[in-house]
Amino acid sequence: MTRVAQLTSERSRWAVPLAKLEGISLIDHLWNRMSGTYGGRWLKDFPDMQSIENWKAAWAEAFDEENLTPQDVAEGLRACRRMSPDWPPSVGEFIRACRPALEPEVAFYTAVAGMAARHNGESGTWPHPAIFWAAVEVGAHDLQHCPYTTMKARWERSLNEVLARGEWKPIPVIVKALPPPPKTSISRAQAEEQMRKIGATGIMNESGRDPLRGWKRIIAETQDPKGKRYSPGIVAMARNALRLDAGQGAQP
Repeated sequence: MTRVAQLTSERSRWAVPLAKLEGISLIDHLWNRMSGTYGGRWLKDFPDMQSIENWKAAWAEAFDEENLTPQDVAEGLRACRRMSPDWPPSVGEFIRACRPALEPEVAFYTAVAGMAARHNGESGTWPHPAIFWAAVEVGAHDLQHCPYTTMKARWERSLNEVLARGEWKPIPVIVKALPPPPKTSISRAQAEEQMRKIGATGIMNESGRDPLRGWKRIIAETQDPKGKRYSPGIVAMARNALRLDAGQGAQP
């Protein structure tokens, strides 16, 4: 395998020699891997050392601009071996191979499925946080109701802008809503007894003329903007007592 001289520029982390790579840089290591994969088809484009240096500088700069990681590049190499085994890729083709999940159309449908999952209280699958934040900027409604042909330009613009930031907030965790409290049903006698226990006998009718008078007064006052305010528990007991009475009155 042909080995090349190391880049000395410090403007890119891809040019920094690494001990684990036997003292060569990541970009040198990539050149060697591409040379080993494609052989003469790769080497024919590099007639001299200057052409090799030009390639390394251009690819390292592109990787920095795209915020690629070594893991991304490893994925790109695997993808090239599978999908382009005979001809070496251009820098643009290689970058796309590094992040297949970030291909705009693939990312769009990932976002559609992910936002639908979150609507149902699930986290969704997000291969990259940029897809989530691009989906947030575009809006879940439009993602769910517009086809990709309509959303293509807008989606690509949003995704590219989010990717260009280079850093992304963590995807928020879905917090599932608590189940509603269980409904309770008590008899009118039980409700009246609870009213007495909490000292609310002042609003109860003690004359015997209308056992529901106190409850009716509570409901009437809660509906009057200037009426007396009662706790939610008292109001619930009043409504429950009136419903029970109406139900019993309807029985033969």
